[in-house]
Amino acid sequence: MKKEKTNNFDKIEKIITKSIISLSLICLILIWSIVPVILTKIIGIDYKELSNIIKVFLAFLNDLLLIGILILIYRKTFFKDFKNFFNQDLGKHILYSFKYWIVGLTIMIVSNCIISIILGNQLAANEKAVRELIDTYPIYMAFQLMIYAPITEELVFRKSIKNITSNQYIYIFLSGFIFGGMHVISSLNSFIDLLYLIPYCSLGFTFAYLYHKTDNIFSTITVHAFHNTLALITYLITVIS
Repeated sequence: MKKEKTNNFDKIEKIITKSIISLSLICLILIWSIVPVILTKIIGIDYKELSNIIKVFLAFLNDLLLIGILILIYRKTFFKDFKNFFNQDLGKHILYSFKYWIVGLTIMIVSNCIISIILGNQLAANEKAVRELIDTYPIYMAFQLMIYAPITEELVFRKSIKNITSNQYIYIFLSGFIFGGMHVISSLNSFIDLLYLIPYCSLGFTFAYLYHKTDNIFSTITVHAFHNTLALITYLITVIS
């Protein structure tokens, strides 16, 4: 009985530790963009006075640093999954992953259309902010959308949260809801913007379910990168035309 209590205590302790790590990483990814501002202030440089080129360069280095930190934390999973995903069955893995992505994308598009009708073609605050950044810094935003976001967000919102619970439904809900919430709350202008939790969370739920089914983080990194790349190309085409 004493041994059983000890084992239960150890399990609870591990869950609490993993929960703290996951929460810390979620907070980190939310505030990471202000690191260059803080560092320049510490060394006595006014960040606002820097040129746009230097700001973008610092942001790029900052993004690479976070990617490196997360890969270092989850290096065993990252490199094991990379090897397993990009093997001789790559085509099968990609087709399986994209099957689930299409479901999530369909729900996202339908819900976006309904919300757009209700709000009179109003864009989500997050989408509007991203488009403005693409217009100003297209190359940097291509890196952000196609590489930085898929790797960091999947390691944080999929991998780290999966470590907390073995319950499929709790995991999918937490992962999808936190993922969707981050994309909405980070650029929230009014309570009406909360409606966009539906399309963002639907994609988050899909990615979480896909990771649960495959147990390979590159299944979600791949479709996440493709999704963002497709969105970027679609937007650029509309701008050009």
